[in-house]
Amino acid sequence: MRKVFLLLIIPFFCVLSFSQDSSISKYSKEIDCEYPETYNVSHYLQSAVDKIDLEKYKTIIRNGDISAIEKPYLNDLQLGVLSKTELKLFRNLFYAKKGYIFSDNELEKYYKQFDWYKPTTKNVTFTDLEQIAINKIKVFESESTIKYDYEDRNILWEVWYGGADQRGHLLRLNKDKTFVYKPVETINRLQYIYGKWSISKNKIVLSVESEEVLFGGYVVAHPNTPYIDKATPAIITFEKPIKITLPLNESEAYKEYNFTWSEKWIMIGSADCYISE
Repeated sequence: MRKVFLLLIIPFFCVLSFSQDSSISKYSKEIDCEYPETYNVSHYLQSAVDKIDLEKYKTIIRNGDISAIEKPYLNDLQLGVLSKTELKLFRNLFYAKKGYIFSDNELEKYYKQFDWYKPTTKNVTFTDLEQIAINKIKVFESESTIKYDYEDRNILWEVWYGGADQRGHLLRLNKDKTFVYKPVETINRLQYIYGKWSISKNKIVLSVESEEVLFGGYVVAHPNTPYIDKATPAIITFEKPIKITLPLNESEAYKEYNFTWSEKWIMIGSADCYISE
């Protein structure tokens, strides 16, 4: 009987000890409470993970994976999935990697759980690519500055890629509150994203219900339009929709170049978008 009692009471003290551990950052506690259900597709095809996993950045933040920000070409959809706390931790991951000494003690505690974090300086510098990534995260941390006035229309928004012959990402927002998103990459295992959309605090919120993806196959090295051949199409349906929040701002391209060849220009997320035909 005594042995049983001891076995029962030990877990109680373990839980109590953990709850009183002041070395655990409040940020760790916040994001642990929101830890998502993930859909592991890596056992089908490892190279598909980056294109398909909308919650990739959540994993990077929780693991303190600084190898993943060596060449940070950040994706708006994956940024839009992050909570306010996760965005803050992701942005400061770039500082922590450089050994930045944080004035926020909670940030310092968060990064100290990783062996690579060695706080040594208050002065850090970033590459152009790193600074672009940091600025992009800041866009998602900020409030929207404009209102979306097209809820009663079917509109196809296209990302401007800097040239008339370069098609960008396509986001179709329908007045029945459904949406379809099509990435731009010629070789892309993520073919389409489907779901419903709404406006909250002047931000577009996409509730992703399913993805159309390609598994397997091989890349045909065509000189103009390389593509994936012999792949198997599949629909990934989420038991619980994944929410992507995209802030709205004035278009930087429109302001700089004064474009007049579209009815409207706005920034959706970090991208300059126009109403496409």
